[in-house]
Amino acid sequence: MSNPTTNREREEIHGDQVLDLMAALARAVLWPFRWRVLTILLMQIVSQVMLLASLVLPWQLLQVLMTGRSRIDGWVPGTESHGAKIAVLIVAAVLCFCAYALLKWLITKAIAQLSSLILGLLNKTRLVANHRLVGKRVLGIVIGALSSAVIALLFCLMIAFLHPLLALLAVACVLGLVMMVSFYYRFERVQTIQNTLQGNVLTVINISFALGFLIIVLDYLNGTMRPLLTLFILLLAMRQLMVASVNGLINFLSIIKYFQQINMLLLPRSQQISFSLTTDFVQRFEQATLQQWLPSWLIESKYCVGDLEILQCRLLYGRSVAHVLVCETDSNGLPYYVLLKCYIAARENEALHETALLNEVGGYCHGAVSQSVMSQSAMPTVPVLRASGQLPWCHFVLVEIGDKPPQWKNSEERKPWMNELRQCLCHVPLPNHLITQYTATFASLPERMKKVVASHFAYLTQQDRQSFQVERFMQLWPFMIAEVKRVPQCLTVQNPSSARMAVIDNHMLLLDWQGWVYDTLGAHWPLSAKLQAEILEVINSQWESADSQQPWHGFDSPTQAANCVALAARAHEFCQRCHLHNDSGALNMMSGLIKAYEVITLADEQNSPVKSAVEY
Repeated sequence: MSNPTTNREREEIHGDQVLDLMAALARAVLWPFRWRVLTILLMQIVSQVMLLASLVLPWQLLQVLMTGRSRIDGWVPGTESHGAKIAVLIVAAVLCFCAYALLKWLITKAIAQLSSLILGLLNKTRLVANHRLVGKRVLGIVIGALSSAVIALLFCLMIAFLHPLLALLAVACVLGLVMMVSFYYRFERVQTIQNTLQGNVLTVINISFALGFLIIVLDYLNGTMRPLLTLFILLLAMRQLMVASVNGLINFLSIIKYFQQINMLLLPRSQQISFSLTTDFVQRFEQATLQQWLPSWLIESKYCVGDLEILQCRLLYGRSVAHVLVCETDSNGLPYYVLLKCYIAARENEALHETALLNEVGGYCHGAVSQSVMSQSAMPTVPVLRASGQLPWCHFVLVEIGDKPPQWKNSEERKPWMNELRQCLCHVPLPNHLITQYTATFASLPERMKKVVASHFAYLTQQDRQSFQVERFMQLWPFMIAEVKRVPQCLTVQNPSSARMAVIDNHMLLLDWQGWVYDTLGAHWPLSAKLQAEILEVINSQWESADSQQPWHGFDSPTQAANCVALAARAHEFCQRCHLHNDSGALNMMSGLIKAYEVITLADEQNSPVKSAVEY
């Protein structure tokens, strides 16, 4: 595949860039507020001392209960009696723990104030509310990494003062942990390494405890055993050192993960660090490297048998997914096109989900042939799955495109095709087990609507409640949920802007299924002035087909069904806004939802006399 030497050189470049980023952060962000940062670090140190004291004092209390003596004898006046010693130790332990808890709260508040101060002074035109939240998060990560480093150094010095040999062992453990992370480090595996570290904190602590006890046993054999209190403090310090080291590594990896956000939100433009994501995954799809491994791998794996030519390579979704279009020429000189899609390890679920879906509906044709007869020469709307699997560095899906090259459509070029896309998705025959899989992992619109309750708007004044018609809205809300439940569910586009598709001879080809969900029809339909007309067009196309009319058996006409689907579209947008910090846009949507529901009820009332007459 790719040259290991090249990989090593590029990893060193990444390391240099991360160091440059840390230096730029210290210079441009932390240094101007050095006294505040120093105060936070001192508070962190004092909080760790209080935590250590709150753990050591119960040990002394146990010693008083067992022997009647403790290390505080002679330190505090009036503690000659047994009861006074116990009372002093209990009060001291409680005070230390309360001081620790108070300091942790003060540290969190101080970091939030520092974040607000720094972000308030930054001259960033793109620093909108959402970016401020991201800015606070990444700044908290930076200060967390610095705090963890200081705490680890503090406990290392404490251990060195009490037991130099154990301190040497502790440093060796930390360095071993750092070396292990460095050895397995690849930029695209940052999240995986973080999850591994977080899931194995107890294992790291237990290993350090075992090595610490080994040193204690050696001391005992050599006759240089420390007092029990000193050993207890050493083990606690060893534990806190390892926890701080793991937290520091996790925060450091987070700095790498949020490299671009830190660049954009925290650093002045003149001091931003250029960072090209030439990861191991990306390197494999560079033009020269791709020619070296892809054709031979496809032929050796027997996924392709003819002469191969790589026509196009596209990196999508932040360069975490690669699409490679390959032309395969058979012995007769006829071309055939296949598309290789590779996913980084973090997108494993998307690759597996796409494979499961294509195994069931691959080769489905829509609009090319009649429903009763399936022509062998029909052009599929859903690609045929040729192969799928896992490589050491990615998950791949190989699909057949056909004997004609596809023409990709960007977000603007897709807009005229959206109605046809929705019509096609309404007809894709999903098996029951796939429907169950969708519904188990994604809450349907009625379920999301049930989470909106009257208490959500309790913060409004009485005047606002009247102006927004909150009481009337909440009275009608259960009836709106009932109307939305009548709308059939189908495969739908969760984010229309990311619905990647291609066109072959004016025939649509669907790709990237992981961006779509099984939900109420209309739930993810963007609100617009043409909403009602677009919905009616899609429903009319289904209404004319006898096979697809079954989902609409509860409606008397396409217009009545379109009204309910439009209500679902508004309800979905309302729920989205409602869960975003009481967004004012949700309040402004209430009157529109009431009107949409009134249109439905008015149509039902008009149809009721007609129904009665027919039945009579």
